[in-house]
Amino acid sequence: MVASLFNPDNVVVGNAYLFLTPWVAGSVEPLIDDSEDLFDPAAWPSPWFGAGATHEGFKINVDTSTTTVNIEEQSTPVAESVESKAIAIEAALAEDTLQSMQLSWGGGDITVAAPSVGVPGTSKMSLSDELQYYTAALEMRNHYGFARRIYIPKVSATGSGDVAFRRAADKRTYPIRFASLCKPTDIQVVEITAPAT
Repeated sequence: MVASLFNPDNVVVGNAYLFLTPWVAGSVEPLIDDSEDLFDPAAWPSPWFGAGATHEGFKINVDTSTTTVNIEEQSTPVAESVESKAIAIEAALAEDTLQSMQLSWGGGDITVAAPSVGVPGTSKMSLSDELQYYTAALEMRNHYGFARRIYIPKVSATGSGDVAFRRAADKRTYPIRFASLCKPTDIQVVEITAPAT
């Protein structure tokens, strides 16, 4: 029998979820790489938190720019080297919360005040010119049925785009982009391949 050229069981569909924790200079938040639990917030203890629902899911973009080395005696390049590499996680956050606005618009801390006599409870946030930095982990199901986690130790959070306020045509979404600010070798992809024994 001829061996198959492909394995259709390796084709996978499904969502990914983004977990974040504030980045602190000089510290490295340990990656959750020993948990078999998939999409379980309990596996991500505080200060990790989920980014929430999205409009069309999370996307990871790897953009590599290269420079070729040419010589007069050959029409094709003799070598190629990486000039730059940009890695980013992008989405349109679909939950209409202050946390979504904070991530997308670059907000400061959210201050919560409890209601009291004659005063309503409030949550307040001011926008900021300072970029916010996070450690990010994008979690998805792999072809084994377990978790695959892409761990980026430092990302900046920036949003750019419109938020449409429609009566009924569509939901509000908050564009977000988490750009890697660490060496490519610091980015880890961890795949759970079998349950613990």
